[in-house]
Amino acid sequence: MSESFSVIILAGGFGRRLGRDKATTDAGGRPLLHWSALAAFEVTDDIVVARRPDQQFLPLPGVDWREAVDHRHDRGPLAGLEAALPLVDHDLAVAVACDMPFLQPELLRAVAAACDAVQIAMPRIDGVAQPLLAAYRPSIVPHATHLLDDGDGRIRALLPLVEHRILEADQLRPHDPQLKSFTNVNHQQDLDTVEQLLNLKNSAEPV
Repeated sequence: MSESFSVIILAGGFGRRLGRDKATTDAGGRPLLHWSALAAFEVTDDIVVARRPDQQFLPLPGVDWREAVDHRHDRGPLAGLEAALPLVDHDLAVAVACDMPFLQPELLRAVAAACDAVQIAMPRIDGVAQPLLAAYRPSIVPHATHLLDDGDGRIRALLPLVEHRILEADQLRPHDPQLKSFTNVNHQQDLDTVEQLLNLKNSAEPV
């Protein structure tokens, strides 16, 4: 039987390159956060959204989440993990960004399963680690706190400190052949592309 896991949605970024808060930006008829939450709802009974103190989110009917408030101002997603991991119900969490509208549930399950016997399982695409779609154990929190206290907000800086597993693209494609789960929104052009794809997806679904 596969291990149960929580999902953490990292929503506290400022979206500076996009020019506005990503989590509340609409795409395909709903806020980007809601797309991530819908995917999370398919794989877990426990969703935690990490946010800044000044953020408020519209509820998503039928999908419940709890919120973890990151009080470290502008310290990045590692601070979001530090705030959220102590609150999860399971001893394993898959963290995703709030601007990933094409998350594939099977990929989330595969990343979680790869964290068996390690503290972090992190995909790597074209040689670049993907910490915003990776699995983490709550036991990493002291390491995160130490890094943040020392001024290092990079999630990747956790890897040398704990047992971890890197997942290469060929290990991920059986669960997401086009790796579309890793599509995210950094710039207006990205948002325009995502909007077009979501509109096509919505129009193809039966009413």
